[in-house]
Amino acid sequence: MTESWIGYAVVGLLGYLTYKIYIYPYYLSPTRRIPGPPPENYFLGNLIKIAKEEPGEPYLEWAKKYGNIVCYHNVANRPFVSITDPKNLHKILVSNAYDFIKPPQLSTDLKAIMGNGILMAEGNVHKRQRKMMNSAFSFSNVKEMIPSFVRVGRQLEKIWRSQIDDKEKKIIISPWLTKATMDIIGLIGFGCEFNNLDSKNDIVLAYETLFSSKRTLLDIAITQLVSFFPKVRRLPLPRNIVIRGAIKIIEDKSKTLVKERKQLFRQGKNLSSKDLLSSLISINEELPVEEKMSDLELQYQIMTFLVAGHETTSSALSFILYFLAQNPDVQDHLRKELCDAFPDPDFIPSFDNLNSLEYLSCVIKESMRIAPSVPIILRAPNEDHIFGEYVIPKHTPIVIPIAAIHKLPAIWGEDAEEFKPERWLNPNISSEINNLNYLPFSTGPRSCIGNRMAMAEIKTLLSILIRRFRFRKVDGFKFRKRLAIASRPNPAIELMVSVVESA
Repeated sequence: MTESWIGYAVVGLLGYLTYKIYIYPYYLSPTRRIPGPPPENYFLGNLIKIAKEEPGEPYLEWAKKYGNIVCYHNVANRPFVSITDPKNLHKILVSNAYDFIKPPQLSTDLKAIMGNGILMAEGNVHKRQRKMMNSAFSFSNVKEMIPSFVRVGRQLEKIWRSQIDDKEKKIIISPWLTKATMDIIGLIGFGCEFNNLDSKNDIVLAYETLFSSKRTLLDIAITQLVSFFPKVRRLPLPRNIVIRGAIKIIEDKSKTLVKERKQLFRQGKNLSSKDLLSSLISINEELPVEEKMSDLELQYQIMTFLVAGHETTSSALSFILYFLAQNPDVQDHLRKELCDAFPDPDFIPSFDNLNSLEYLSCVIKESMRIAPSVPIILRAPNEDHIFGEYVIPKHTPIVIPIAAIHKLPAIWGEDAEEFKPERWLNPNISSEINNLNYLPFSTGPRSCIGNRMAMAEIKTLLSILIRRFRFRKVDGFKFRKRLAIASRPNPAIELMVSVVESA
């Protein structure tokens, strides 16, 4: 009798899996009517191609071949839909933004690292958090962050100068930029001295553990499995144990920061501090009870700041310096603009000074176009939605491939894959570009709340580093972009660095 039940159970399971993996995706799902590439593997669909190529490349190829709405298949042949046209992007990101959520099964690991903060929260929770946090990221607050950016930038300059001999030195720049941006988020985020450029503390080591590029094939396989079977992360595997330990360190530090800062605030101390956490607590204390953030929500914001506040910025800086090393004429043009604007090496530029530099803005925009720190956005409709002649069922993952949109020839021309900052000086290009075809910070009510801060930080650090150093390619060096929280160069970018004689 027992054997019969086991047999029935096995047959039932096989039937269910056959339906989910083969029958539904290919014969019943409404997405089967959407054009797209055939699956390359009976179980993994098109995932192997996506994993092999750099973030965005498959989506660009598919958009050129199949159009603005493309269906492909992921693990277990699950249908995914890639969308690149502005009309539908407006629906997903702007007009109906809260009808399209982050796919829960694809955000398990991120939520474990950052909690339900502004990046991961949905619906009314996100609206309430965003409304409260907007003032913390205001123009006036960002302007007051500039001295902190300068302080860390000059510290990095001093370290690199000490490493360079009479001519030039090969420096692996990416880790140094990560250290610098982590120190900056410590200062402007929490009023803390992380001192990551000089040493490492527990919280920095925890993040290095979480985002290490030294992952085994088993680690990568587990990450994919977690997307579909979240409980896999609870298994007592070595990587899981290490991740849980790192997250515990971050959670404890975040909890302590909230507790200490609230105590200082209630004692009437630290009221002049303009770090983000102090601003949030100050704003929070004045709100009605129903609008206040709980201590746990404040803790989640810290966890979010720590990740989103340094990963994307350090990635952007790495790519910018690499493109400048590849294009010495662009680098010389930018250096001249900076030196003409700030001839005194000790001058601390203001927010307005930095924003007046046209070519600096062009260089940053172009680098973020070709190598956006966040190359894809994932969403899923919370009910069936119609896109033109196609129906996308509830919970179907939708990919917004920013890296592909930024290279579509129909928008950017036949030279779309070339690094050309001067394209941003063309009035025709400028008039055609909008927040639906250029999305380095996304758009709509869920766009990056820290975009002003990030741009000010990048401009400040570049204004120091480009005036002080000349960057040149290392012969034979190659890297690939690897997608973690942000798109990262793998291996870390190394450049030949020399001191600019006049600086």
